[in-house]
This record gives sequence, structure tokens and C-alpha cells, in this order.
Amino acid sequence: MAKIARLGMLGAGLLCLAACAENTGWNPNYSAMHNGSRYAAYVQQREAALQGRAAVPPVIPLALPVQAPTAADIAGTTARRQVAPGTVRVSQRPAAQPAPATVAAAPANGPTPMLVRYAHQQTHAPGTRVYPRSGGSDAAAMRLCRGFADAAAAQAAFLAAGGPLIDPRGMDPDGDGYVCGWDPAPYRQPRL
Repeated sequence: MAKIARLGMLGAGLLCLAACAENTGWNPNYSAMHNGSRYAAYVQQREAALQGRAAVPPVIPLALPVQAPTAADIAGTTARRQVAPGTVRVSQRPAAQPAPATVAAAPANGPTPMLVRYAHQQTHAPGTRVYPRSGGSDAAAMRLCRGFADAAAAQAAFLAAGGPLIDPRGMDPDGDGYVCGWDPAPYRQPRL
């Protein structure tokens, strides 16, 4: 039994020594320690400082790029369309063809898609208590509503801040999930 205990202690000691030698060069993460570069000298000095055997290195050596990329380099080049041989490029419409009429479309960016999605998810009418509320006042909610351009902006901010489940600002004191007089009915209409 004593032999097994001695072997266990010897094995534990060897494991500890092996762990101490991890940073001595066989690990590929530390291969730069011995390549002769300025950074290798810095790493060796830093390791010695961490072990209390040398002073802390004053500067970390960096190799800056000779020419930093410009905004045009970052943006890249635009793709060019290949034109098949024998085709003619038309730059103007003939005068006989009228230009197509433009149709005003609802904006696809901004909070509108989020509001449409929320209006379709919530099927109850404004004023119907759906979410439990404790505290909160109509006066405080109205003060918050005055900070928004319109009810849609307030509703979008309300949803972005956590919506009716959280209501961190207390914008929905009645618990219907709609703030500042926002009405989901127009957002529930089918669009063409």
C-alpha cells in the first residue's frame, strides 16, 4: 500500500513539473520566443519580468505597415457587367415610349417591418389588459411619450427596449402592449 502511495505522489510531482515546462518552446503558441526578432527579445524579457528575474520591458515592439489602406482600398472595386459582343448599349429611352409611372411604396427600412410584425402577433384591441403591471402612472408615460416624434417611433422604441414583457421605462401602464396611443389596426391591413 505504501508503494502505491509513493507512486501516486511521484506521478503527481511529474505532472506538476511537466505543466511548468509548457512554455519552454515545444508549444507552437510560444515559437516566437526564440526566432531572434525584436518581439522575441521582448517576450523573453517579459517572461523574466513576470517571474521576478528582470525589469519590466518599457515598450512593446510593433511592426507598422508601410502604407495603411485607404477608404477606396477597404471598399474594394465595383463589379463591372460583362457585355456580350455584338450588343448595343442604349443610354436613353426613345421619345415614343413614355416613362413608367412611379408608385409610392411604403418604406422598407426603419421600424415599420417590426411594427407590422408586432401588430400581427398581437390580436387584441388597444386598452385590453394583457400584461400584468404593478405601479407606473399615466402621467409618467405621457411625459415619456412627449420625447418621441410620433406614436410609431415611441412603439418602436418600446419594443426595442424589451417590449411589453419587460417595459423597463414604464411606458405601458395599462398593460395592453401599445404605448403613446399607437394603434395596430393600420399595420394589420394587407399590403399589395
